Amino acid sequence: MTATTPTSGAPDLASGHAPGITLRHVAKSFGATEVLTDVCATLAPGRIYGLLGANGTGKTTLLACIAGHTFPSGGEIHIDGRDPREHAPTLARLCFVREDQAYNDAFAVADILAVMPAFYPDWDIETATRLVRRFRLPWRTRSKKLSRGQRSALAIVLALASGAAYTFLDEPYLGLDPTARGIFYDELLAAYAASHDRADGPRPGRVAAPAPRTFVMSTHLIDEAADLMEEVLVLDRGEIVLQADVDDARRTAFVARGLDAEVKALGVGRELLSSRRLGGITSATIRGELSAEDRRRANEARVSIEPASLQELVAAIGLHGGTDQLAPHSVGSTHGEPLAQTHSLAAESESDQ
Repeated sequence: MTATTPTSGAPDLASGHAPGITLRHVAKSFGATEVLTDVCATLAPGRIYGLLGANGTGKTTLLACIAGHTFPSGGEIHIDGRDPREHAPTLARLCFVREDQAYNDAFAVADILAVMPAFYPDWDIETATRLVRRFRLPWRTRSKKLSRGQRSALAIVLALASGAAYTFLDEPYLGLDPTARGIFYDELLAAYAASHDRADGPRPGRVAAPAPRTFVMSTHLIDEAADLMEEVLVLDRGEIVLQADVDDARRTAFVARGLDAEVKALGVGRELLSSRRLGGITSATIRGELSAEDRRRANEARVSIEPASLQELVAAIGLHGGTDQLAPHSVGSTHGEPLAQTHSLAAESESDQ
């Protein structure tokens, strides 16, 4: 693309609205099945977000609604203050790729890349060419002949080379081996950093500087991808139940291991996410902060305390959702009922045996 080409990267912000993605009570049903029930969130632009949750919680559906690939049943979705379904310039600034990305079976890799500038005004052919080489994609092979890993790599090429201000990745990298996933992570960070560099000032021929890119990606490889993410949103049973910076999210829960009675005592007044018991030893993932006094008591009772990893936190929330609705939570607030009022560790443990 030349420097004088109009860009989708420059935000077309609606008057009186803040930039970014705003979700207000978004709902989506397929027939009688409710997938999204009441999604509310605000995503500031220029960040890398992780959309996390168990299978079937609605991650793909939510991304498809935001990107305009399907219509929500209720609620509002605004990007830079505009409904992308009703504003073509905003829609042109979005890119959504998924694990089962569909292509024209008759098109070779080169053919697919050749038509991309028609969809993405900021398409970067240099980035696309470099990524094709790094992933060793065959230029002349038709898409239907590509392996699963090659199709995943092609989806990543499209996402990163699109130049889209808002790029949504729905686990397109599941078919990649560890080496190829490492390439993806490196290239994602490079594209993100480059967009921030370009946003520092206008370029010749452009009315305004392009906005730094925003990436939202869903993944089950949570701990592997955690260092890429700046903020996470955890989706459970159709609602966002946690939105926080990654480091803050890790601090919202801890894992306590020790004698059943001692772990139960430590959990009183806090929210139990999951627990398991083997003999008299209980391991519980509990949401809440620990004071110095709590830690002293735990040490005296020989209860080990470890920060919950992001993977453990999300898994525990998913298990919790199988029994009781998890209260929406953001760092710094105390949502949800205390452990002593909502759960019995002993009852949970017996059910696991």
